[in-house]
Amino acid sequence: MDNILSIKNVVKRYAAHTAVANVSFDMKQGCIFGLLGPNGAGKTSLIRIITGITRADSGNVEFDGRITNGEHPALIGYMPEERGLYKRMKVGEQLIYLARLKGLSDKEAKKALDYWLGKFDILDWKKKKVSELSKGMQQKVQFISTVMHSPKLLIRTLFRIGSDQCQYD
Repeated sequence: MDNILSIKNVVKRYAAHTAVANVSFDMKQGCIFGLLGPNGAGKTSLIRIITGITRADSGNVEFDGRITNGEHPALIGYMPEERGLYKRMKVGEQLIYLARLKGLSDKEAKKALDYWLGKFDILDWKKKKVSELSKGMQQKVQFISTVMHSPKLLIRTLFRIGSDQCQYD
């Protein structure tokens, strides 16, 4: 099985603070991978490097066997913990807009929109504003926006898991 992502000796600094210190790992295609660490460990900084939001100060990031470039973010579906939806936009318009940002044509975006809204049995939400939806319904819309363009890699962040929510035997 090939690696979908390879991180090699990645370093990221913000002024005098080192957020990511010489991180290396491989992620196999088709696998689930967990990136765990306490607050301030550099998880968000590393995700921003992987998704192309920021650049590493040193080291290499390979996506699907090639050094990352300006095209690889279109192949990643990123669903942050905090939803980045435009509350005043209608669900259908927003999902088409976000799919177009990921490289789908208008026709492809509309086809994907109908497929995913149909899959969740929510075709009637197309003309609703995001602000009219409950938090759970907004999460469904966020998920659809994450997968509409058929990404090769899905990233979902969950940073609010505390030790008080875990049981140890």
